[in-house]
Amino acid sequence: AAAQTRPCCRTQAQRGQHGRVSSRAASALAWSGPLSWRDQAPEAAPPPPSPSPSPTRELADGTNGSGSRPSSNGTATKQPPVPQPTQQRGEFAARLPASPETSADTVLTFAYGANMNFLTLVRREVRVLSRDPATVVDPELRLVFKHQGGYATLERADAAAAAQGGSGQDEPRFRPYDGLVHGVVYRLTRADFDKLVKKEGGYVVQPVQVQTYDGHVCTALAFVSNPLFKLPQEVSPTEQYLAKVREGAADNYLDPNYQAFLSGISTVTGAGLGAQYYNTPSKYMGYSFLLLVGLITVAFFAQH
Repeated sequence: AAAQTRPCCRTQAQRGQHGRVSSRAASALAWSGPLSWRDQAPEAAPPPPSPSPSPTRELADGTNGSGSRPSSNGTATKQPPVPQPTQQRGEFAARLPASPETSADTVLTFAYGANMNFLTLVRREVRVLSRDPATVVDPELRLVFKHQGGYATLERADAAAAAQGGSGQDEPRFRPYDGLVHGVVYRLTRADFDKLVKKEGGYVVQPVQVQTYDGHVCTALAFVSNPLFKLPQEVSPTEQYLAKVREGAADNYLDPNYQAFLSGISTVTGAGLGAQYYNTPSKYMGYSFLLLVGLITVAFFAQH
């Protein structure tokens, strides 16, 4: 059956809402309510209310019923009216600060690399509101290690084939057992998501459609490589980086078969990486910028 499309990443409070509503309904049925005076004997009926005091009678604090206070010369001094609390619930609710649980203040992000690791989030001072293991719906999106330095990113199969001059049916260097990218959907506040944006150098934010392990489909934001920081060929990740990815997969209880796939990826040591790990357009743009600055400097001194 097709997966149902509804909001995912339910918080613990939302998951317990159904149980609380059921218990309240059961309590309401079991309680017959207090007895009113009509259910009691006639002699137990409450006495009629006493007449209200005259509004002109002076109050105990020296003010009369009109809110005036007698002055020393015998004339009444008008006191400012006491503000009354508003009873309009809608107006009061509109003035309340937005709750961090509302969609206006939270962001769904899909992590598939080092951000799955709890220690990485702790070091970045990011607090997770909810998390759900999930897979990318689009089977054409693949996990590749083509970011500058050998880090992970997402890439479409047709884009990879076009870059390599293939037919579009070429297998990636490290292919998952089912061809799908697994990860975790985090619900974060916008402030915490901005912290991740500042830390993810060379990445851009792209929306992807994901499906949680329990069948909920939603759109989340994922970090993918900026074309200026993307390698032309896939490389083996470093052991230190892939260890974070493997630990994050275990932290979030990803599919054991996917964890086995991560364990089978070959790695290299982080020291002494070759030029193929930094062969990105940004590298040549940096060289071009330095060359341009050098030419301008030489021309300046030549004229003087």
